[in-house]
Amino acid sequence: MNAKPFGTGIAILALTISVVSCSSDTSSDSEDSCVRASDSELDALFTSWNDALVSGDASRVAALYRPDAILLPTLSVPIADTPEEITEYFVNLIKADPTARMEESYKYSDCDLAYNVGRWVINANGQDVAARVTWVYRYEDGKWLIANHHSSVNPS
Repeated sequence: MNAKPFGTGIAILALTISVVSCSSDTSSDSEDSCVRASDSELDALFTSWNDALVSGDASRVAALYRPDAILLPTLSVPIADTPEEITEYFVNLIKADPTARMEESYKYSDCDLAYNVGRWVINANGQDVAARVTWVYRYEDGKWLIANHHSSVNPS
């Protein structure tokens, strides 16, 4: 029996949906207008996010998210799915003087969609919290914005 982790199936489903949605328009003009993120661009997006977090300005962090983004945070139970809830989450997190660093990541990009999935460490109140993280970005209006951000503490 060849069992695969639950998360693998979700990642494959998400990638399939994104490939199908981007390839549903067969016009070559559509393909030419697709933007793909390089690995270095995805690294820079994380750096920009972390710089915004360290700045202490919750609005600056929240501005990196789409208006319909969903945040499943590492250090809080409620799901944030409005700009106000995302901002509020970061207002509270910033009180803990947080910083983050990526430990390992796997990157993928297709038509106006990019993923950065891996392991990271959030330091809050001087304590490291090792976690898994998924960033899903959508390219629109000339920039990459976070559509989905999920982080969960590593299982013990």
